[in-house]
Amino acid sequence: FKKDGRLYYNPAITKKRVDTLKLLIEQATDRVAKFWGQRMGNPKFIYCNNSSDFEKYSNTPTAPAVTHLKLGSYIVLSNEAVDLDIIAHEISHAAFYERIGFYRWTFSVPPWFKHGLAMQNDYRGYYSEDTLKVISNNFTNLPDIKSFTKDGQFYAGTREQVMLNYMTAKHEFKNWYTKEKLDKLIKDLNSGTSFEDALAQ
Repeated sequence: FKKDGRLYYNPAITKKRVDTLKLLIEQATDRVAKFWGQRMGNPKFIYCNNSSDFEKYSNTPTAPAVTHLKLGSYIVLSNEAVDLDIIAHEISHAAFYERIGFYRWTFSVPPWFKHGLAMQNDYRGYYSEDTLKVISNNFTNLPDIKSFTKDGQFYAGTREQVMLNYMTAKHEFKNWYTKEKLDKLIKDLNSGTSFEDALAQ
């Protein structure tokens, strides 16, 4: 792949496509920085313009984008992910990871919280509160996403069920969130407090 700043891509891709990607990445980065109140982290992006490349770099080929987190953050984008909201969603994962580290991200924080946070910067209409209100009978028929301890549980089921999980996570996080609460939770996690205790506090 060719490298341009923090973007990697197939050299056969047009300059116009590369410029579009770079602009979307910058806009998405600004959106996430406003949510956090500061710009932090510098994820790298791997753009795959065909399914074979995306399957090679992604461990979840059914998703439009994947964020790999371990030794820094790498965001793998498919053609479908050339979208401001999807890129902002993935950068949100990277920003949270940068603040709590790999171990706490992987083993301490449940999927509903990680995805609920990322969805705060994802404005796609079909994940909106209004949509959720209609399909959940005024928020009375929601999946029990807080019982999911692993990402595999969050992603299980039909496409519609998984979308409902994302909507519910967005709703639950929004109802909990203030910047002060999130900052304190991160501080408590980094001091060794369990997620459950940090959330309760």
